Amino acid sequence: MSYALILLVIVGVVLVGFLFWRGGAPQEDVPLKHRVSPRRRRSKSQKELPPEIRNNKLYYREIFRKRSSCKIYSLEPYPLKTSRDLTEEQKEFLYQELKRFPLPSGAAMQLSEMLRDPYVDSRKVAALASTDPVVSARLLAVVNSAYFRPRSGKKVSSIHRAILLLGFNQVRNLLFQLVLEHAVSKHSPLSKEEIQKIWLHSASVSVAAGEIAKRYKEHPGLVLTAGLMHDIGKFFLPYFQNQEEVGSFLAHEMGDDLPPLIQEENLTGFNHAVIGSVLCYIWKLPHEISQAVVFHHFGNPERLFQLEVKMRRVITTVAVADYICHLLGYAGEEPYLYEIPKQALEACGFPAYPEFLITPELEKEVEKMVNLLKEYSL
Repeated sequence: MSYALILLVIVGVVLVGFLFWRGGAPQEDVPLKHRVSPRRRRSKSQKELPPEIRNNKLYYREIFRKRSSCKIYSLEPYPLKTSRDLTEEQKEFLYQELKRFPLPSGAAMQLSEMLRDPYVDSRKVAALASTDPVVSARLLAVVNSAYFRPRSGKKVSSIHRAILLLGFNQVRNLLFQLVLEHAVSKHSPLSKEEIQKIWLHSASVSVAAGEIAKRYKEHPGLVLTAGLMHDIGKFFLPYFQNQEEVGSFLAHEMGDDLPPLIQEENLTGFNHAVIGSVLCYIWKLPHEISQAVVFHHFGNPERLFQLEVKMRRVITTVAVADYICHLLGYAGEEPYLYEIPKQALEACGFPAYPEFLITPELEKEVEKMVNLLKEYSL
């Protein structure tokens, strides 16, 4: 009997020791100062974040610090106009005013169209580029710049080699910008400084949109052009209102209570997205570009979500790139942001916060393009 009692005591001691080993005595039986805090577990939202975000907390903390210094507008309460919301008289007025500003034809425009085909023969591209001295000079200047100079250090003098080194997407972006620069510099009444600010922002959005598209394994050609074109209407706002007033608006010096887009409509009767979409129609640009331009601020979300999935993805990518470039300071004005509908982000598989699409690599590519354009802009 005594042996059984001893055995029972031993089993009890082992069980108590096992309980302490698994987590200690019940916390209510332990004095407060000796209680052991349970190990913190990652929340579900933390687990869902990709490793590159979880491992760069300081980087994203700085990104969100920048966000906190921006004024954030919601367009949800405002009936933002799209080109479909215009009366026939308004459409005719816009068309008659804007058709005075044709897009220059020539090798640059033909090349831009040719490069829409990712499988086009690079030798044909080089042959056509060589017929235009302005295009040739721009390509050689860019490829021999500090940002693209070959590792060998040898100066590139062949147009074909320049195209191969830059890549079709980069060449197409530069060519299309060259065409638009000529159109804008010839017709826009804005000052050279104002034009450059808008161009630098447009180019930064184009690059950011391309980087996002590549990250999601999509061909970036369409979003590169849509990003470059998204604010084209801003160059022509002065034709629809007193130039001084519109210049003040572009400098973000008017009232802060209303979103800038609504201020545009109050000043001109239109917004730059509508003006830009009409220009796309006049210039016979692809319908996808016109749609991206008119919807890039998500005017009329219900109508937006009636578009096909591919088109919605292009528009959302450009909108996110625009948001990112405003946040990073590539807007030429006081930083402000437009909220992007969560359902649009979710439909594309993007994070709920666009800030998480920013990466050091994206920042580097945007900065490289902006510095390049500052050096070689017309």
